Amino acid sequence: MEHPLRFQVEQPRRVLILGNRGAGRLRLGRELSQRFNLPLIQIEQERERFEPKDASSWRSHVAKLCAGDDWIMAGNDINTLDLRVPRADWFVWVDLPVSFCAMSVIKSTIRGRADAKGSGSAMPRWPKLKDIFNFPSDVAPRIMGAIDRERRNRTIFILRSRGDVLNFLTHLPQAGGFGDHFVKGGKPG
Repeated sequence: MEHPLRFQVEQPRRVLILGNRGAGRLRLGRELSQRFNLPLIQIEQERERFEPKDASSWRSHVAKLCAGDDWIMAGNDINTLDLRVPRADWFVWVDLPVSFCAMSVIKSTIRGRADAKGSGSAMPRWPKLKDIFNFPSDVAPRIMGAIDRERRNRTIFILRSRGDVLNFLTHLPQAGGFGDHFVKGGKPG
């Protein structure tokens, strides 16, 4: 049986949100951005906007983003995790089931295609579901490695269901309201 735990948290200045595609990283990032009044950087969109010439220029750009005092970064980009992890106060890993993530992406793509038909916009491409299904073996171990290395130095939240995400948001205070809080204890990572 899980019991309520008392814990003390500080308001974050830099939050790193990781998780499979379709897990809701961006939605969670938007909520935390509003709640804590921190700018949101969606790493995949940032990469498209920046259009790096090579890996070195992209890493340099991400290093500049990480140097900022306040941010929320949502996105995996494993090749820059080593730059982002040392700067994050909080890690939030949205570790939802692969089936949920795949269905979420499929539904989003269908909605986007329906909207594009009526508006004359370009049709969204179908996602690479292989990446979603391979996430647990290809990407998740690297995220767990980063979490294990930083466990003593960071506030870490691992959310394994939509209920965990809602519970997390329900129990986090608004900006300026930090101190002792009660939450339902979870199983260790």
